[in-house]
Amino acid sequence: MKNDAMIPAAERSGGGSSGRPQAARVTRALLDSTLQEIAAKGYEKTTIAAIAERARTSKQAIYRRWPDKAHLVADALRDALAQANPAPPQRGSVAQDLKVCLSNTVRALQETALGAAIRALVPLRQSPELKPVLDEAEDARRLLLRQIFIATPFEAEMETRIDLLLGHIYFRLHMRGLTVTERDIDAAIQLVLGLTAPRDPAHRS
Repeated sequence: MKNDAMIPAAERSGGGSSGRPQAARVTRALLDSTLQEIAAKGYEKTTIAAIAERARTSKQAIYRRWPDKAHLVADALRDALAQANPAPPQRGSVAQDLKVCLSNTVRALQETALGAAIRALVPLRQSPELKPVLDEAEDARRLLLRQIFIATPFEAEMETRIDLLLGHIYFRLHMRGLTVTERDIDAAIQLVLGLTAPRDPAHRS
C-alpha cells in the first residue's frame, strides 16, 4: 500500500475525499512510470511528456504534484525504497533484521525498475540537479541500517559495517552485473558481524 508520505502535499491537502482514490491512482502510476522511463532511457532522455504518456495522464497532472523532473525523480526513488523496506526493524536479532532489510533491497534492485533506474542515475551523481536526489535516497537507506545497529554490540564502527554491506551489493549488481543470492547476503552479514561465514561443502577437504 502506498505510504501517505509519498503523496505530494498538494494532493494530500486537495479538495475532499471523493477525488482522492483517483488522484492516488494517478500518483501511483506517475511514480512507477518515472522509474520505468529512467530505467529504459536514462535521466537526460526521460521527459515529463513521456512519463505522462506512459502513466496515461497529462503533463498538467505532473506539474500539479511536482515542480520539475528532479523532484518527481526524488519522490519516485524514495517511494520505491520505502516499498522495498516498508517496516522498521523488529529488534529481535541484528543478523535477522539485516537479512530482511538487505534481501528486500536486493529484491527491489534485481526484480523492479528501481535497479536499472539507479544504474542510469549513478553516472550523474555529481550533477547539481541530481546529487541531492541521490544523496537523499542513499541517506534513507542508510538510516534504516543504522536503526538496526544502534544500541547493539555492533554499534561500534557502524558506518563502516554499512559501507561493507551496501558496497558488497552495489559492486556485485552494478559493477560486475552479477545476481546477489540469499547465500551472498548471509555470508556478508556474518562476516561484517564477526561471525563464522558459511562454508561451501564443495570446498571442504
